[in-house]
Amino acid sequence: MNDRDDSVEQWIYLNGRVMPLNEARISPMDRGFQYGDGVFTTVRVESGRPLYLAEHLNRLRQSLQDLRISCQPLQDVDWPYVLGELLASNGLQSDLVALKILVTRGVALPLGLPKGGQPTVFARARPYQPPSPEHYTNGWRLHICRSGYAPPLARHKSLNYLFYLTARQEAIDAGADEAAILDAHGHIAETAAGSLLIRSDGAWWTPDSPYQLPGITLQRVRSLFEAAGQTVEPRSAAPEDLAKAQTAWVLNSLMGIMPVCSVDGQDLPLLAAKEAAHWRNELFAGGNRGT
Repeated sequence: MNDRDDSVEQWIYLNGRVMPLNEARISPMDRGFQYGDGVFTTVRVESGRPLYLAEHLNRLRQSLQDLRISCQPLQDVDWPYVLGELLASNGLQSDLVALKILVTRGVALPLGLPKGGQPTVFARARPYQPPSPEHYTNGWRLHICRSGYAPPLARHKSLNYLFYLTARQEAIDAGADEAAILDAHGHIAETAAGSLLIRSDGAWWTPDSPYQLPGITLQRVRSLFEAAGQTVEPRSAAPEDLAKAQTAWVLNSLMGIMPVCSVDGQDLPLLAAKEAAHWRNELFAGGNRGT
């Protein structure tokens, strides 16, 4: 846990400089503010070491290319150096940290996806408080969100995040911890905060949907499974397939692997919390080794 005083001056990175937060200036005409026209990623940092930073930057670059936002400002940044400066300036060198990197199109006209503007590049390092040991032991309650569907641009971690926040709030209002997201075909896609890894009849699988973020943690855990002789197959799945699963885990870069104890109030037979802890430890250890 971090005991840092929130009144202490915070430092951020913005467009080539590490600066105090209260000196940061972004135009109100920035398309990130006007339209949510931008993308971001969040990286787990343990005692100064960012886990799977290269994969996060690669996914960001791919999204920028797909959305016709210049990658150059992102590529011009020496991210290990900037991270070191942020950690030192904020007194977080030995802490568990969430590093958020965000890129917008900047100020540009007209509508559509115009080129030529100067992208805004922002980064912030903040203390990260993971889920409680009780959550990791007892699991999350999952609620299947049926009031909306994963957006067509779900493969990008875009600043248009309101759908996922709304889905999470729907889950909270239903007495759950997290929301499972359906795609436009009514199939399970992911959750509001991560990917899904599911076991049915002893076989591991993950939802196969074009409307999901290519999760870095899911990719890494699949590689760990395969190295151990276990396969994970993509599978198109209806909501009842999730509700009838033996085991379900939610995966993301910050918390790692979170077991699911129930879906829409129905308990899953096998929580597998110790198994999840094993793979979570392997995941974080691999990130610290840079493998």
